[in-house]
Amino acid sequence: MLCSELGNDRLVVWNPCTGQTRNIKARTSFQTNQTYALGYSTSSSSGHSYKILRYFDYRNDQEVWVPQCEIYDLSSDSWRVLDSFPLEYIMFLDGISLKGDTYWVAGHNESGYFMMKFDFTTERFVRLPLPIPIERLVHRFVLSVVRDEKLAVLLIDDSSDYLSYDRSEAMRIWVSNKISEDANKDLSWRSDFVLEVDFDNYSKNFRSFLLDEENKVAILCCGIEFVGEYYTTIIYIIGEDMLKEVYTGTITASRSHSPLVITYLPSLVRI
Repeated sequence: MLCSELGNDRLVVWNPCTGQTRNIKARTSFQTNQTYALGYSTSSSSGHSYKILRYFDYRNDQEVWVPQCEIYDLSSDSWRVLDSFPLEYIMFLDGISLKGDTYWVAGHNESGYFMMKFDFTTERFVRLPLPIPIERLVHRFVLSVVRDEKLAVLLIDDSSDYLSYDRSEAMRIWVSNKISEDANKDLSWRSDFVLEVDFDNYSKNFRSFLLDEENKVAILCCGIEFVGEYYTTIIYIIGEDMLKEVYTGTITASRSHSPLVITYLPSLVRI
């Protein structure tokens, strides 16, 4: 697992199974507006080689914001800059990891929205389709992984009038085909999970979810911030003809208050 301190001035890679940790020194000072991802490249000779992606913006001498990507290689204990990468889009949400690569929702209103993958083997960003064409941010997206072999996307159409008396909307979960390490395999989607939800009674500020595809049951985690002072986490279990609140907790808001539910696969990999 990749952890950062509250002040974003130190990274720690941690294996909860073995208890082993490694502190990561920055190549340059850590920024507040930055994105991290832990993944691995694969080769037939050396197996998995773990790496950290760091993406951030900085202001140059001409007062222009410039994007930059850096890679930290755990095997060589060193950082290096990716010289060329066509990343002209905003990346939303926390990334999810599957088979060594990381996925985000990315884009902007002018070009539309899509899924962005960072391939840790080729060290390149790859643009992939979302389940449906989305041109403007009138949907809420959440990404997840199913059984460490498929991607899942939760979509809620948020285009209705906020003051409308009828706020029942369709929550739809799409599941991809199995993701293999064959980068040339096409990504396809299907949706068998649709739920009508009355959002007058339930929050729709979802941050993460887990899906039991076989039983068509999902765990949803959402967060609500109250004027920057308090942060409430709510967890729901949803299924066919079921939506049940199972947890509510409130804490004092901080910079690291976003709640998540995640999957974890124990590993004895040394770091």
